[in-house]
Amino acid sequence: MPYYKNKNNLNLFYEIFNGHHNGKTPILMLHGFGSSAGFFQEQLHVLKSKHKVVVFDAEGHGKSEKNPQEKLDTHLIRDSIVDIQELLYILRLDEPIVIIGHSLVGGGIAQQFALDFPEQVKSLILLNSGKFLIDNTIRNIFWNLLPQLVRMEFNELILDNIEILLDKTIPFIRGALMGDEDYTDFVYDRLDGMVETEIFDMIQHPLDPSKIRCPTLVIGAELDNYAPLWMSKDLAETIPDSRYSVVPMCGHFGPNHRPEEYNKLILDFLEEMNV
Repeated sequence: MPYYKNKNNLNLFYEIFNGHHNGKTPILMLHGFGSSAGFFQEQLHVLKSKHKVVVFDAEGHGKSEKNPQEKLDTHLIRDSIVDIQELLYILRLDEPIVIIGHSLVGGGIAQQFALDFPEQVKSLILLNSGKFLIDNTIRNIFWNLLPQLVRMEFNELILDNIEILLDKTIPFIRGALMGDEDYTDFVYDRLDGMVETEIFDMIQHPLDPSKIRCPTLVIGAELDNYAPLWMSKDLAETIPDSRYSVVPMCGHFGPNHRPEEYNKLILDFLEEMNV
């Protein structure tokens, strides 16, 4: 199995399909938080016949090693940008690529990479994604603790209710991170402060994809309760050169559950872009 060393000297898993193909634009596929490269099996079936396709497991995901010294405030999007640059260098992929990202983290990495290195991205495809950086353990636990209704109406509800939401979720976040072991009040207070800092930062500093200049396809799912449809719609309205499609009667894992619909939208976009 192919691995490469990242900046933390950890082995990261990757695969390259159709590696000697020199025709159509290479594609990089980015999975979401808690997922792995295997998530894209249904898309690989149709993409690898015409494109050079690269998938990899982010640090601590899938077959990639996890840093034993990792702190709770480590941000996967920020760190993955560096890891992707290293991988592209190793594979000698110095031409502009297509990036496909799923969920708030895979799509977030794709957006941030396009913002940081616009000359390296020919086009983006964002599946069930959004602007919020829910890319570490604290933020992910908080987001998963929110009732579906709150996520669906997050923009309208959050500003007036953030203190209430934190009061209700912090005990569960504390339990998930620290287990049943007893700690001093100082340790609990420090963790609670870290949680508040992370959540307020998540709300106040989302991604700003308005400066993305490459053609972008945004696909949302009608029944997605993790990255609700309003997030995809907001992305499409913010990114200047974007196309927007909705897969009906489908949830967050639509690329697996409804691959025919997703694959058609992806292939049609790639053909339209002539990549």
